Amino acid sequence: MDLLRVVVGVGISVLLSYSLPWARHTWWRAALVALAFALYALAPFLPGWGPVVLVLACPAIAVALARLARSDENAQTSPSLFNDRRGLVLWPLGALAGTCLVGALVHDASGFLSLAAGLLGDDRVFVVVAGFFLATFVGGEVVTHLLRPFTNALDREEGEEMRSLRGAGAVVGWLERSLIYTFVLVGRPEGAALVVAVKALARFPDLRANQKGFAEYFMIGTLSSLGVAAFVGFAARTILS
Repeated sequence: MDLLRVVVGVGISVLLSYSLPWARHTWWRAALVALAFALYALAPFLPGWGPVVLVLACPAIAVALARLARSDENAQTSPSLFNDRRGLVLWPLGALAGTCLVGALVHDASGFLSLAAGLLGDDRVFVVVAGFFLATFVGGEVVTHLLRPFTNALDREEGEEMRSLRGAGAVVGWLERSLIYTFVLVGRPEGAALVVAVKALARFPDLRANQKGFAEYFMIGTLSSLGVAAFVGFAARTILS
């Protein structure tokens, strides 16, 4: 389990910034996201010199990958909700998290620190968390790159209509894969059918109105997203069992 935690943790910490449009927008965000997950993944092995080197290397690699992603016009785009410079979403969430953290420390500092240390070192919790990030966000880039040639073809046919939906499409994909991953992880894979049915119902007018190419694009994207999330969910469930 230790080797798995190191390999998977380092891999996700490097790819997570690349897979989050908001994080790869600036170098310090990419570095911060990579550093945070690397510290979480490698916390049980610190302060050994090897883990320290890995923790420091992850942000550097993540920044390099984020710079490559910014030059890729076909990469996932972030919804305007997360790009608002006034911080209408991120700052309130950060303030709420900070308030809860301070409140927990004031109420029972030793108990909170003991709980936090236990969660950081719990391999089962790590498997669940790592699987979530892998299926939801890194899996999004897998689907995006798989769909790239088909996206380019639809862009030429439908123009601005297709491009205007990319930010919303990223969020839909995140929600879709996170729900499928959760259903599979808890042993209810049939719940994935509900997720796919809701998505198909929402897209039904477009499927009827557009050409056959859009239907094929929709099927490829949905099935690949379902496959990635289900695979990660089954893998995490197998490891936990």
